[in-house]
Amino acid sequence: MKTKFQNYKHYKLPITLDPSKYGKLIYKNDKLFIVHFNKTNIAIIRQFDNINQVRFYREGEFAFEYKDHIINDNTFIRIIDNKKYTFENNKLILVSTDENVIYSDSDALL
Repeated sequence: MKTKFQNYKHYKLPITLDPSKYGKLIYKNDKLFIVHFNKTNIAIIRQFDNINQVRFYREGEFAFEYKDHIINDNTFIRIIDNKKYTFENNKLILVSTDENVIYSDSDALL
């Protein structure tokens, strides 16, 4: 199956939990993958029990980070900044935003 992509800003992020589908594998050990994504971008992927943490670098400079939370074999939630993207069977099915509520002193409960 051909890898599908999510457009984020001006980047195309692979919709997959498999680090080998990000691009050319440069380095791999037990839970760490370094992948040459394209001519100028590199992804460093660390795998934990149910999370892939992806740090994205453009021309050697850190650009952004996101986490893919594995729900099951067919579903994961990608969190970038305050947005959650839910993918099921490699298709985006839901986008939600976490709003941080900031209270002033006058809003505090006594």
